[in-house]
Amino acid sequence: MKVKLLQPVFRSMSSNAFYKGAYKESGAFCDRPQIMRFGILRSLAVGIPFIFIGSMISRAGAELLEEYDIFTPQDD
Repeated sequence: MKVKLLQPVFRSMSSNAFYKGAYKESGAFCDRPQIMRFGILRSLAVGIPFIFIGSMISRAGAELLEEYDIFTPQDD
């Protein structure tokens, strides 16, 4: 009686589906990846405004909760 091994269920989620490796089919190395200029600056230029907008929305929500006495911090 042969025992058949189960295949992994999440095989399609592996990183091998998108990563082709460092070698081409001919055996040569793949080209170097392109480096994005000002990558960190671009990330900060996108991230900081959204963090600021999120903090403003959170502050407005906290003020609304305190105004309607839904949540009020207790003084000890």
